Amino acid sequence: MTYKGIARGKMIELEQRLPYSEGQPISVFVELLPASERRGSPEAILRAMRELPKLAKEDVDELERMIEEGKLPVRP
Repeated sequence: MTYKGIARGKMIELEQRLPYSEGQPISVFVELLPASERRGSPEAILRAMRELPKLAKEDVDELERMIEEGKLPVRP
């Protein structure tokens, strides 16, 4: 099984709960995630910028409505 987590000193905080009972002895193999999979890495940011978000038409309509509603009058 593979789990992802964050190193915090001598502890590893996993993103999800392990399927073992409390106190169960386990063996752990640790390796660094590739830079492309790390949140906030330059590679992850570029990938997010290149991929179009998956939006529902209703969400886009609501965003456009809110933009129009928030516009202020232009003064000369």
